[in-house]
Amino acid sequence: MSILIDPERITFAREMKGLSKKELAMKVDKTPSAISQIEKGVIRPDTETLTRISFALSVPPNFFAKKERSKYINFGHCHFRLKRAVSQIKRKQSVRIGDFFIELIDLLQSKGVVFPEEKISGFHFQPKAMNDIEIAAMELRKFWGMGLGPIPNITRLLESKGIIVTPILGSCEEVDAFSVCDGSRPWIMLAYGGTASRARFDAAHELGHLILHEEHTPGSSITENEADRFAGAFLAPRDGFILECPRRWDYDAFAKLKFRWKLSIQALVYRAYNLGVLSQHSVRRAFIDINQRGQRKNEGEEWAKEYPTLFNQALELICDKTSLYELASELCISKADLISYLDGTVSADLIRKLDKKNDESNGQLVFLREC
Repeated sequence: MSILIDPERITFAREMKGLSKKELAMKVDKTPSAISQIEKGVIRPDTETLTRISFALSVPPNFFAKKERSKYINFGHCHFRLKRAVSQIKRKQSVRIGDFFIELIDLLQSKGVVFPEEKISGFHFQPKAMNDIEIAAMELRKFWGMGLGPIPNITRLLESKGIIVTPILGSCEEVDAFSVCDGSRPWIMLAYGGTASRARFDAAHELGHLILHEEHTPGSSITENEADRFAGAFLAPRDGFILECPRRWDYDAFAKLKFRWKLSIQALVYRAYNLGVLSQHSVRRAFIDINQRGQRKNEGEEWAKEYPTLFNQALELICDKTSLYELASELCISKADLISYLDGTVSADLIRKLDKKNDESNGQLVFLREC
């Protein structure tokens, strides 16, 4: 093979498939040490070995070729939830899938698609105390031209501000949610297996990390607590929410607020406590009541989940000028993998439309609409 191999691309493909070096070594009849040396660039794989690696990772050999974009998301910069049972392999897999979406953005931009301008890097806030987080949430709302009321759809809000939001795929569902600002765009990955209210809170929590913790080491309980406080303050700002918040525990009253502010009853109780509206005694009563109703893990009926739409919009713009096969070929992955990565991000109808080969070429594309 005459292609110039980039060892990092082999590591990238292995991590994107969720395999350890030992697992890949078993698939290609090599030792883990040999795989390690190949990925470090110490030894160059021969044609037979590279072909085996290609088959094992379900990518064509040219996937391993040198690319212009050689910088990948730094795993150490990602803010993951404190779930110690989740393996590093699964976390790395989810991050590499994030890298795939960045490559997809680069490809779509090369085809003329213009994504919303990123509007987060111009806002910086370093809290010194927990109460400063209330100020940070309010200042971000002002920076983005928002009022004090509920946010109808936080995922679309984030996408309109140039933040990439993607769902965590089934193979990585244990990861929960995480975020990173490492490169040209901030990025949030969310799990949608739980409730709609949980996904909204997770999105705001990860936004908190992007706003507050750019220079912090990820993974501490302090940063997690600060991100939780930011989520509550951003979704239910003090000056707007406090006017409507009951001064004592009342299940029916909080249940009504749940659908107005699109926060779980439990999150609203914590928010009321943080604002000094509910006492510790009232909070205890609230959670006893919620437990007795069997709603600690699931509060029943909610609104529709707020899935990302940005990539669906982008692909709609070029669906008459390309196909799944062509996109997969340009990304150097299989069509099956492309479909699996787009699951939950692009509609089934659009996937079917893209699956039909269309050889029409280019033309000017319009800006993606802001939400």
